Amino acid sequence: MHHIFVDFEMNHIAGQYEEERSFSKMEIVEIGAVMLDEHYQEISSFQSYVKPEYNDKIEKQCTKVTGITTETVADAPRLWPVLQQFLEWCGNEDLTVYAWSDSDLQQLKREMNLKEIECKGLHRLCNNWVDFQRIFCDLLGIGKRVALKHAVNAIHSEFDGAEHDALWDARNTAKIFTLSKNETEFHRIMGPVIEAFKPAAPMTSTLGDLFPDMAKLLEHN
Repeated sequence: MHHIFVDFEMNHIAGQYEEERSFSKMEIVEIGAVMLDEHYQEISSFQSYVKPEYNDKIEKQCTKVTGITTETVADAPRLWPVLQQFLEWCGNEDLTVYAWSDSDLQQLKREMNLKEIECKGLHRLCNNWVDFQRIFCDLLGIGKRVALKHAVNAIHSEFDGAEHDALWDARNTAKIFTLSKNETEFHRIMGPVIEAFKPAAPMTSTLGDLFPDMAKLLEHN
């Protein structure tokens, strides 16, 4: 059984492509993923940039957030060849795909529709896709979605690598997942937070006073 953690970075489809934008406002420009074995050890990684089809350039906001530029993707393959490489990397083992939120899954489905990509392997991934952000929030009893960076901080860890780099976002999601599978250690670190979110008598201190990292969690999406 393999556990695959994936992240996409996206760029806007240019405004003149009105019909295409009715399917999707964005295009994937980077795919990053890590693979864990049944013991939750990383055994492989995947990273590729993707050249957009409906924008001649990478938008300034995308570059600001991700560091990806027009030059970065100039010689990159289009989405379908990258997805073929990704599927080959995933292999034929039983697997579950995890991502931080369900936005990456929805983006993949929109682009498959837009670009008329029909592939059993991709449907297999989609059917085995898990929103790990939702699982993490449920473990803590938090109703609101939280940012990956603040979730990493909440487990008393540092964010590895660059934030909004697809491979490193995937790897940091895997780090939180791995901790969640060690029930004793997870509850040692997160137990006070979990207890604080259980219904109880009114508290004299705010959660922000007790758990500064959790205050950040609740302020950001």
